[in-house]
Amino acid sequence: MSEISRSSGCVDVNKCFCGIPVTVKKSSTSDNPGRRFETCKFYNHVTKLGGCNYFRWFDRVQTDWQRVIINNQNMRENLLTKELELKQEDLANVKEEKNRLSMEVERLKKKVKTVKEENSRLKGECSNRNGIPVTICVLLCVLLVCLARLF
Repeated sequence: MSEISRSSGCVDVNKCFCGIPVTVKKSSTSDNPGRRFETCKFYNHVTKLGGCNYFRWFDRVQTDWQRVIINNQNMRENLLTKELELKQEDLANVKEEKNRLSMEVERLKKKVKTVKEENSRLKGECSNRNGIPVTICVLLCVLLVCLARLF
């Protein structure tokens, strides 16, 4: 893009027709894949507006086999980029599911704690009835119910 004069210490920069230093861009066409070119930094190649239409290839002409290899690599890169995007979506979905399951686990832990506390309370009530063990207390209750039905 630019030539450096080592003896004088100054730098000559290529300029476009506007007199402004050019910018180097990279071609994305299949005819010149990845090939760099100099252009006016204010010219829009899509709208054909702004700046001037200065254009000069920065790189040498590519051979057919270079063009094929670069196009294949570009296609491979595009496929890998798409695959990465899909994997990132999958990861986001897995993280969301993990968060949902973590919340469910916490809810169930609280429920288990409540049930254990209720179980302990009931065991305490049954075993504290006049010092009678729980099984005897249950048997006495059943016996009382049966007797009540008889009379």
